[in-house]
Amino acid sequence: MPLVSVIVPNYNHAPYLRQRLDSIFNQTFQDFEVIILDDCSTDNSKEIIEEYRNRPQVSHVVYNETNSGSPFKQWAKGFDLAQGEYIWIAESDDWAELNFLEETVQRIKKNDVNLVFTNSFIVTPEKQTIDINIQEDRVFNGKWLLRKKMIFQNFILNASAVLFKKETLKFIPKTYQSFKSSGDWLFWIEFCLMGNIFYCAKCLNYNNRHGANTTAQWGKAMSSGQAAIEDCAIYHYLKINDSVPFFHQHTIPLSHIEWADANKSRFDSANCYKSVRDHWRKELFSINYSLIVRAAGVQLYKLLKFLQIIRN
Repeated sequence: MPLVSVIVPNYNHAPYLRQRLDSIFNQTFQDFEVIILDDCSTDNSKEIIEEYRNRPQVSHVVYNETNSGSPFKQWAKGFDLAQGEYIWIAESDDWAELNFLEETVQRIKKNDVNLVFTNSFIVTPEKQTIDINIQEDRVFNGKWLLRKKMIFQNFILNASAVLFKKETLKFIPKTYQSFKSSGDWLFWIEFCLMGNIFYCAKCLNYNNRHGANTTAQWGKAMSSGQAAIEDCAIYHYLKINDSVPFFHQHTIPLSHIEWADANKSRFDSANCYKSVRDHWRKELFSINYSLIVRAAGVQLYKLLKFLQIIRN
């Protein structure tokens, strides 16, 4: 049995597939299987995948006859096939340093965590930047990470940077599979609720923002209202799990309502805009009350900072 199952979900990423697959098969750590899933690509992905089919680490190559409509359904299909103790979702348009598995397996074994994620290089056609400005390895308490980072946005930005225990999947609700744009955020939230999270400060992953990947299409998901409504559902889930502090129970919905108002003309239709606004409006008892809470919180923060300056 392999120690790691590497799941490669692909859809129309032929230009990036060889670099991705080579960065997997040439890892310094070699105790892994590779599961390649193609979601009915219309480019020449199949031709490239077939070049790798006979590699000894390849345990499954699956071509969908129809597109699943969600990358997270593909994740779930890979999980069902995986035999390893640990899982790495290696997105088909990203790539990794050749010691990615060596470094992450070492850390997940030595620490009492269900998940390890590394720092990443964000690669765009214009430049390359570092994802997280934290310079040292760190163990995050999962619930602390939720309240401080994950309630605002997906702090674990890229699945390709993550290694996690397969065993934990037994305790993860399958709700994320019904999402189309924000399912990864919900998936990592469930891991945070389960326990500690290990952050590896080394940049071992390259998140490729080439313009045709899921993250780069975020604007399209926003214009339809889909992403904003999914984000609202995730916020509500965090709130009922007592992960959203009182102040942010007011500021987060307000900020999304204000965003929708400021971008009203950019939605596909007036109904899309109204749907997004209505979803977030339901999270508040009163907009005016929340505005008062936000203003009071800002003033209190300024006062505390002023007192701290005087005391120093």
